[in-house]
Amino acid sequence: MKLGRFACCLSLMVMCLGGVVFGAAEETRVLALSPEPQNAEWAKSWWMPRHEQKLAEARERKGQVDLLFIGDSITHGWESGGKAVWDEFYGRRRAFNIGFSGDRTEHVLWRFQHGEIEGLNPKVAVVMIGTNNTGHRQDKAEDTSAGVAAILDELKQRMPATKVLLLGIFPRGETATDRLRQLNDKINESLKTMADNERVFFLSLDSVFLERDGTLPRATMPDLLHPNSDGYALWARAMEPTLRRLLGEKPRLPEPVVIPVWPDTVPGDTTQEKESLQPDRGDSIMRVTNVSVPTLAVYKAPNQRGPVGAVMICPGGGYHILAYDLEGTEIAEWLNSIGLTAVVLKYRVPQNRDGAIQDAQRGLGLIRQHAKDWGIDPTRVGVLGFSAGGHLSAYLSTHYAQRGYAAVDEADALSCRPDFTVLVYPAYLGTPDWDLVDEIPVTRDTPPAFIVQTQDDKALVPSSLAYYKGLSQAGVPAELHLFPTGGHGYGMRPSVYPVTEWPRLCETWLTRLKTK
Repeated sequence: MKLGRFACCLSLMVMCLGGVVFGAAEETRVLALSPEPQNAEWAKSWWMPRHEQKLAEARERKGQVDLLFIGDSITHGWESGGKAVWDEFYGRRRAFNIGFSGDRTEHVLWRFQHGEIEGLNPKVAVVMIGTNNTGHRQDKAEDTSAGVAAILDELKQRMPATKVLLLGIFPRGETATDRLRQLNDKINESLKTMADNERVFFLSLDSVFLERDGTLPRATMPDLLHPNSDGYALWARAMEPTLRRLLGEKPRLPEPVVIPVWPDTVPGDTTQEKESLQPDRGDSIMRVTNVSVPTLAVYKAPNQRGPVGAVMICPGGGYHILAYDLEGTEIAEWLNSIGLTAVVLKYRVPQNRDGAIQDAQRGLGLIRQHAKDWGIDPTRVGVLGFSAGGHLSAYLSTHYAQRGYAAVDEADALSCRPDFTVLVYPAYLGTPDWDLVDEIPVTRDTPPAFIVQTQDDKALVPSSLAYYKGLSQAGVPAELHLFPTGGHGYGMRPSVYPVTEWPRLCETWLTRLKTK
C-alpha cells in the first residue's frame, strides 16, 4: 500500500515537473522563428485564399520570375497604392509580389515552407519584413532579427542562385524619438551585419523617406507607416541603381567619349598631387580631387535622328573636389533620358578657380568644334552647374567674350557663350544684401537661366536671388524655383522634399526655351 502511494506520488511529481518544463519551453520559444499561418481574425477571410492564389500564380509562371518582392503590407501595397509605380518600374521585369498585409517573420517562414516560392529562381529577391513584429507584439530586436536571418537561410536553401536585396525596415512614427521607430532602428543595425555583399546585400532608404531632422512626413506616409503613391515612387527611384546592378542590367549611360580639354600643356596652375577619390563618407558620393588633367566625358543622346542639344555639366564641390557622380554622371543619365547629349567637365581642383574657368571656356568651344562628330546642334549648347559648379557656370555665362588663356586651336575661335544656363544651388554669386558680386556682370546678352534653390540652404540663397534679380533687371528671361526646404547637395537623388522634382520642371523649361 505504501509502495503504491509512493508510486502515485512520484508519478504526480513527474507530471508536475514535466508541466513546469513544458511551460518554460513555451515561454522561451521565439515566436518570430516559429512558422505559422496568419490566424488573426481580421485576416481569416483573405489570407489563406491569397496564399492559394500566389501558389497558383507561381505554377502558371512556370518559374518565369526574375524579380521577387517578399514582405508585409508595405510590399503588398505595390498592388494598390503603388500599382502605377510598379507598372512603370517592374512591369517589364517579370516581377512577382508576395507581400501579405499583417505578416510577421513567422508567417513568411510558413509561406516558404508551404510552397509559395517552390520552383521560383529569380535573379533578385527584395526582402523587407519585421515592422509588424515591432508593431503587433513589440518583439525584442534580437528576436525579429533572428526571424529575418531564418528567412535568409530559407531563401539560400530554396533559391541558392538568387541574390537577396535586404531592405532596412522603413521608418515609422513621426519623430526619431518614437519608441517603435527606435526598435526598428535597432533591428536594422543587426540586419546590416547579415549582408555579405556577394549573395545578400543591405540597403537602407531612411535618408530618402525622412526629413533632415528625422521627421517622417505624412505627405509620403500618411499614417506614418505605409507609403502612398508618392512614397512608392520614392522607394522605386531610390532602389533603382542598386536593383539594376544586382539584376545585371546594362548601365543606362553609354560608354563616354573622353577627350582631354587641353591637347598639350595645360595653361596656368596645376596640382602635383595624383588625381584620386576621397574615401566614401557613407553617402555614396564619388568625390574626385587633385585634378590636373581636365577632361570632357561625352555621353551622346540615344536614338538620335538629327542634331540635338547638349549640356556641359559642372559638378560642385567648393572648388576642393568634384562630386562626380551626384552632380555629374547621374545628371548625364537624366539629360540622355530627355534626348540631350551630356558632357561632364572634369575641371581643375583643388583651389584653382582660374584654371577651372579656363577649362570651362575651352570646354564649350570644344563641344561646338565637335558638334558634327557628336550629333550636336551648335546653337543649343548650354551649361549646368551645382554649387561651386554653379558659380563656374554663371561665370562662364558672363565671361565669354574673351578667353582667359592664349588660343590653342580652332576650338578657341568658336564662341564659348552658353545658349542657356541651369544653376542648382549656385554658390559665390551674391552678397548678404542679395546683390550680385562684382565678378558676375550680368547684361542683356547673358544667356537665359533656370535656377533652383531652397530657403534652408541659407548661405546660398543670396546667390540665387541676386543672379535672378540681375537677369530680370537686364531683361533676360529667367525662371527661379525657390523651395522652403531641402538643404544642399542633393543633386537629383530622391527625397521627401519637393525640390527633388526640379528635373521635371527644368525639362519643361528646356522644351519651351527660345535661344538666340
